[in-house]
Amino acid sequence: MAYFDHTIDGVALDLAHLEPRLLSFFVQKVARELSIDVRFSNHCFTCKFEDGRHAATHLIMDHKNRRAYDPERHELSRQLPAIVEALPTASVYMTPTDRNYVYLGNVTTADGQQYPMYFNLRRAPAGHQQQLLMVVESAYPVADRLQVLAGTTKISFPVLCAKVYRGERVRPQARR
Repeated sequence: MAYFDHTIDGVALDLAHLEPRLLSFFVQKVARELSIDVRFSNHCFTCKFEDGRHAATHLIMDHKNRRAYDPERHELSRQLPAIVEALPTASVYMTPTDRNYVYLGNVTTADGQQYPMYFNLRRAPAGHQQQLLMVVESAYPVADRLQVLAGTTKISFPVLCAKVYRGERVRPQARR
């Protein structure tokens, strides 16, 4: 059975690219390879459901929250596996909420918008095969790169992984 199984207007959505995957790479700070169980939320291909704007046939439930199938997000989500694969050599940004991170690679839409990917990263529970769990919470086009990065703190993804693996708190760097 597929991780996501949704039908919109009688057509089964092709969401195979959002199946859970494994990301493994050597992390110098811990002198070992770390493996990350990567999962995607339905926010990668849905948006907030609005009565009058979205057809009832486009409703996708996210626990108790109503979401709507978004064709643009769905099409853009096909880039997420490659974006995730680029993380071992990338820097990401800690969001002001101190819970999520955002990666803003070089992906732009046809109309020039940015495509940030929001995710959280934590240690895997005991008995889990991988050391870390990553959930891509959302990814959607935005017009203003500076708005995405407002209040964030930059950190290298490998350093972030090392800190999470060691159970260290990730703190914003003091601005100088």
